[in-house]
Amino acid sequence: MKNIFEEFDSIVASEQKISSANTSRKMIPALFNKSKGIKFDEGTINLDYGGGRFDEATKHLASLGVKNLVFDPYNRSPEHNDAVIKEVQDNGGADTITCNNVLNVIQEEDIRIDIIKRIKELLKPGGKAYFTVYEGNGSGEGKETRDGYQLNRKTREYLDEFNKANCFSNVSISKGVIIAQ
Repeated sequence: MKNIFEEFDSIVASEQKISSANTSRKMIPALFNKSKGIKFDEGTINLDYGGGRFDEATKHLASLGVKNLVFDPYNRSPEHNDAVIKEVQDNGGADTITCNNVLNVIQEEDIRIDIIKRIKELLKPGGKAYFTVYEGNGSGEGKETRDGYQLNRKTREYLDEFNKANCFSNVSISKGVIIAQ
C-alpha cells in the first residue's frame, strides 16, 4: 500500500477555499451513539478521518477495546498524520473508518470526492466506512459560517458524490449514517 496521504495535507490546505480547521468540537460524534446501530469489534483499528483536535472518540472507542487513530490535516501535525497512515498501512488497512461531519464543511466537490476515494484506499478488504454529515438548515444552499463553511445538504444528497467516486460497491444510509463497503 503506497502512502497516499504523503502530499494530501498540503493539497487540501492549498485547494480548500474556506478552511475547516475551526469546525472541530470537543464531543463524542453522534455516530458513536448506540442508537446508530454501528458495531465496532474489539481488537480492531478504526481510522477517524478528519477526527479533529480532541480525543473524545478515541477515549470512547478505547473503552470498547478498539484502537482509534485520528488523521486530520488541519488539527494534527504532519508527523502525527504520517505516523497514523504508516500504522494503518502496516496493519494492511483500517478495519473501519469513520468520517464525521467532514464532507459537509468542504465547499469543493472534487475535494469531497477525493476524500471518499482516499478513505476507500485505506480500508481493509471487507471493512466498512461510516460517514456522517451535519445537515445544517437542510436548504442545500452552502454558505460561509463563523467557523468555516456549511453545505446545508441532506445526508442523501451526498450519495451522488459516492457514485462519482466510483470506489465503493455498496453504499447505503441507515439511521442518518452513510455506510460504504
